[in-house]
Amino acid sequence: MMERAQRQGRSAATDTMREHQRSPRQQMIVAWVLPACAVIAALLYAVPLPGQAGGMGFPFDDAYIVLTFARNLVDFGAYSAHASDAVTSGPIAPLQVLLVSVVGLVAGGMRASLLIGIASFAAVVALTFGIGIRLFRTRPWLAAMAGLLMVLSPRMASAAVSGLPTMLLTALLLAAAYSYITRRSLLFFLFAGLAVWTHPAALVFVLAAVLHLLYNHLVVNRDLRPRDMEGRAVSGRRTAIGGVLFLCLVAVYVLVNFLLSGTLFPNPVAAKMAYYDGAGAGYWKEVWLFFTREGWGALVLFATVGLVFAVVDVIRRRPLPIAMSAAVVVGVVLAYGVLYPVLLDHHALLPTLPFFTLLGVWGLDRGVAALARALPLPFMPRLATTLAMLILVAAGVLALIDWPGYRTAHFRSVRYVLVRDAAAGQWIAKNTPRNVRVATHLPGSISYYSGRAIFDITGRLSPELIPHMGDMVALVERLRGSGVHVIAARRDQLEVVNSNAVFSSDPTQSDVMEVFFYAPGRTHLMSQSASALNAEAARLMSARKWAEARAVLQRSFKADPYSSRTSTLYGLTLLQLGDTATARTYLGQALLLHAEYAPAMVPLADILVRNREFDQALRMLEQALDINPSSVQVRASLREAQEAKRKDSLRAAGIHTFTITQ
Repeated sequence: MMERAQRQGRSAATDTMREHQRSPRQQMIVAWVLPACAVIAALLYAVPLPGQAGGMGFPFDDAYIVLTFARNLVDFGAYSAHASDAVTSGPIAPLQVLLVSVVGLVAGGMRASLLIGIASFAAVVALTFGIGIRLFRTRPWLAAMAGLLMVLSPRMASAAVSGLPTMLLTALLLAAAYSYITRRSLLFFLFAGLAVWTHPAALVFVLAAVLHLLYNHLVVNRDLRPRDMEGRAVSGRRTAIGGVLFLCLVAVYVLVNFLLSGTLFPNPVAAKMAYYDGAGAGYWKEVWLFFTREGWGALVLFATVGLVFAVVDVIRRRPLPIAMSAAVVVGVVLAYGVLYPVLLDHHALLPTLPFFTLLGVWGLDRGVAALARALPLPFMPRLATTLAMLILVAAGVLALIDWPGYRTAHFRSVRYVLVRDAAAGQWIAKNTPRNVRVATHLPGSISYYSGRAIFDITGRLSPELIPHMGDMVALVERLRGSGVHVIAARRDQLEVVNSNAVFSSDPTQSDVMEVFFYAPGRTHLMSQSASALNAEAARLMSARKWAEARAVLQRSFKADPYSSRTSTLYGLTLLQLGDTATARTYLGQALLLHAEYAPAMVPLADILVRNREFDQALRMLEQALDINPSSVQVRASLREAQEAKRKDSLRAAGIHTFTITQ
């Protein structure tokens, strides 16, 4: 009876597989429909952008670095951040710069970036489906679901219009993987080499492909090797040519990087590793959040199941078509974890998402098949297939639920850049000579919108600064000898003190963007530790925790004693604690560091009024009003000081005023 039930189960399973098989024509239709849907998904971000964000733009500064290099390549024939820079470090994706330059001749740089990203997204979806067809030969609907999950992902659509090389890299990796599976060796090496020209993380993929190849040839039991691998023989000659082509592409890539910045990989990789050194304590938590956002959380369990089945297949020396996808996901996560454990945004791991999806769907397929075998009942195959469908549909629904939030966040991020960084760059372009040099930690947006030469404090475009990351004294020394005329910075990332800003974004909004004229010996860049301590002290002061704020500011003085802002905060705190004499000393010290610092003038003038030093107080408040004519606080203090002097003059003349009340 058991044998009959098993035969019936196998028969039902065969019927189920046949039921879900699709003809080549139907597969072709799906192969065109899915990429078309991807284009529509990306356009849902791109088309409303001017209205929702206040203009066309990108949410990340690196996107503008590509635009700047592409513009200079077209206008001046120079691969540099500015025409006057004979040598400068290149962006992380030289292939993208070239493509934006070519497409930009027709469409313009920003539209070119959008077109390349959207086309790459469509290719990612088509290739995910194509690889899935070959992984799930008898169940092509699983391949269609994998492609559909790509389309439904709001992160993927957002990345397509982000201006970053993320989607181009993902498309090239998938193209190389598809070429490998279909045994087109020459194309595999070509796409792999181009992927390296987009991001050095592509080398992890190449290593995964080599491991897959070695496993198939050296480990898999010969009797178990599949006989129907696309029916295409791999030519040794083509493989040799492809290998030489790949090595040539990588060699030229390394040579270009070395000539530009003295490094084997693009300088921005080394610069970011130095700039964010020690900031990766939460890396594994961020990895977990990355793979559980949207609907991918529904696949995490099955991706893990897929890895378990993969290990079992390796032990039993079985063919393992999913090996490359699994190796790419695990390899990229481990590579970042060891070399660069900072997830500033989801774009670092985004190229793994199609491979993760295929691994999760493969694990789901293997899992439900194991369930059907474990319970040899006639209805189990259909039930298992239905369960798999429901899980994948649930993943898609969860992704759709996140669409409004992700689109809103994307528009908000673009608006954030436009009203801060872009506005600062445009102000510099209108109000400074063309030959000025700008120091900034936002080299992309500032260079693109200002058209000025850049001194990049993050080291991405100024490789000579990498050894000085974290050493503010050495950085300032470099700054003094760099010919910098202007500093543009967001206060939360680089606090500039002892000078008044000549441009400032809306001070009521967070992360104020400021532009300063640089005066060597006076303009001061605060250490990041002192700046962070000041922010913490300001928070404590808002909560009226004056004693705690004083302790924090004392630590800030030890980290950086030359900040007018720190001295002012400390003086205000001491005023609240009743130590007026010491508060006056520190507020005066703030004005010694920055003679035109209105935030220190007002409280110091109030102290002078209390001490009946009216003339000095009035001069100080009038100066503060000239500096900041829109300040309500300055006007109020000036009126109070004038009234206090008037009353004091009346008393000195023997005139007493009084009010009659009932």
